[in-house]
Amino acid sequence: MAKEQKTFLTLLNRSWKTEFPFLKAGWADEVKRRPKNCNFLCDDYATLRGRYYFFQIDFSRRRRGELSITITLSKSQGESILPASDDPEPTPLSLGAFGIWQFMQRPSYAWSIVDLEAESMALLGISSGLAKPPDVWCPTTYHQPLEKIVEEAIADVNQTLRKYVLPTLQIQAQTP
Repeated sequence: MAKEQKTFLTLLNRSWKTEFPFLKAGWADEVKRRPKNCNFLCDDYATLRGRYYFFQIDFSRRRRGELSITITLSKSQGESILPASDDPEPTPLSLGAFGIWQFMQRPSYAWSIVDLEAESMALLGISSGLAKPPDVWCPTTYHQPLEKIVEEAIADVNQTLRKYVLPTLQIQAQTP
């Protein structure tokens, strides 16, 4: 596991214990299919709605330091990995997997905690001035310690969940 991924997951788990205590880390035998500490379950609404909400951190295999979030709505606590939903927009009673971008009504969305373009340009001896795509979050600056970049990313992740995902799924979260 890359240093960036490990740092992100350590700080995310710490943050979500206080920000979103209803999201419990790990679940079921399926967790073996996903990297450790990337999986969270909200089962608070299982009795009321018959739905389990799984939040999964997805690190890109092609772009080091880039991640997104998949939210899977399931009828079973043992089925956290489902195909994409047939529903075009998520609702509290939908079934299947949704990318975070679907809650945001965007074509895609990711967080970038490593400036791969600058690394590549530096190897070539060229200064980087490329703008990031609008559907990729970047820190205020990559010229700071990794922990600060990750803290900024997690703050944006938490804000995104509070603004788009939790209201759509009608999940109550207390403001810290």
